Amino acid sequence: MIDVTFNGQQQDVSSIEQFGVALDQFDRVDRFELWLSAPQGQSICMLRNGTNAWLMYLRHHEGDNGFTSQGETGRIGVASYELSNGQVDEYPLSWCIEIEQCYKALAYFFVNEGSKPEWVSGMKAESQSICSERPNQSFEPTATGTPVSASQLQR
Repeated sequence: MIDVTFNGQQQDVSSIEQFGVALDQFDRVDRFELWLSAPQGQSICMLRNGTNAWLMYLRHHEGDNGFTSQGETGRIGVASYELSNGQVDEYPLSWCIEIEQCYKALAYFFVNEGSKPEWVSGMKAESQSICSERPNQSFEPTATGTPVSASQLQR
């Protein structure tokens, strides 16, 4: 069963139908941190601030470089996101994708028991292979952002 955590609160979701209802409720919130975790250790996180949203996929909890969604690579600037612990972090706007695409990727993860949605730009294994050369960093630095360790976004 996939664990669903919304803004630090465990949700009671055991079917894709319940997950769909939960997503409808989450969508009413302008800023949030949403985690889905599979029993085998894979996790996917969605951070949202208004119309800006992005995904991070982790294959396992410790030491994983992870994958981020990639939107328009030329998009300049950062957006701030409030994590469930109250911390506010900034991430590049170039990581943002359509909110509906985030929801579809989360549903895919849920139905496929933790499989990575490789059809999301940035989620393919080769798309961030440079990151694996940098221990304790999850994402390639961009012109507007800094590397982020997976542990910084863990609950």
